[in-house]
Formats: sequence, C-alpha cells, structure tokens
Amino acid sequence: MRRTPLASAAGASPTSPRESLRPSPRRGVRILLPVAVAGAVVALTGCQTQSPIQTDTPYQAADGVPVDLGPVQIRDLVVVSDGKDKPGVLTGSLINTSDSEQRIAFAAPNSQPVYATAAAHSQSRLSDTSQLQMSSVPVAPGDVITLTVQSPSAPAAVVTVPVLPPAHYYQTVSPTVAPTTAPATATP
Repeated sequence: MRRTPLASAAGASPTSPRESLRPSPRRGVRILLPVAVAGAVVALTGCQTQSPIQTDTPYQAADGVPVDLGPVQIRDLVVVSDGKDKPGVLTGSLINTSDSEQRIAFAAPNSQPVYATAAAHSQSRLSDTSQLQMSSVPVAPGDVITLTVQSPSAPAAVVTVPVLPPAHYYQTVSPTVAPTTAPATATP
C-alpha cells in the first residue's frame, strides 16, 4: 500500500505528465474574471461618450421662450388664452439693462401690436401691474404662435411662443372679456 502525504493530495501536483498540460478550472476563472471586468469598464465608459451630461447643455427651464433685444431681455414669454380666436395675455419677465426707458412692441401676424414699457435698469413681469392683452389669438391653447418682438435699440426678433390655458399658476393672468358696445335702446 502506497501512502500519499496530505499536502500532495490536496495540492495541484499532477501524477502524470498528461495531466499537467490540462488547465485547471480555477485557472480559467482567474484569467477570465479580470478580462470580463476590463471589458465591462470599457463598455460602460463608452456610454458616457454617447450620452452627454445634461447640465453641460444650456436650456430654458420655463414654459415660455427667451427673447434678446440688445439691452432688453424677455424671459419665459408665453401667451395665455381661453381658446382659438379669443383674447390672450402676454406674460413673462422683462429686463432692461440700459440707461433709458424702452418701449417693446409685440405683434402677431395680421394683428395690431401691443406695447410694454420697461424702465431703465429694471426687471418686472409683463402682467404684474396691467395686463398686456392681445385682442385675438389665432390658435388654441397647446399650440404655438409666431410673434414679432421689437425694441428701439435692437432689430426685431421673430419667436415661436407657446399658447397656454389660464390654469394653475397662469389662472391669475386670465384674459379679460373684450369690451363690447351696448345696443342702443329706443325710448317711447
């Protein structure tokens, strides 16, 4: 009877030369694991090149659109209206960095312009003190309208502005009813 010491039975020493050429299952795992990890790192790093970081891309974090007219800037410009062919109110933030008062004109296609005034070195809301009201909005809420915005200190800007319903935080800028003339009554 031949006795084998415990160390050589538990160790990896082969008993024949043929067995020494065969890789052990543990050796394969030790080789494949680092290769798989390296492949995963390369694959996940490639995802970043196809998906840029959102905070590196400037965007307007508001419902409306920005308009730059030299020293006059308008931010979050929207039209609030109850429906198609009904009155609408312009709302947004108006900033004037110039030394003089600026008069800004807003005009929809085939309609008369409406005007807002911005004091020198000021910031205000278009609809805070009095509503800047359009007589008729040719599109329904949820659509967009093309407006021409102009100030004396810069060329006109043509912008596509969203039309929103007077709901939620726009309910306070709801358009007023257009004035009508009362019919004449006959006296007996």
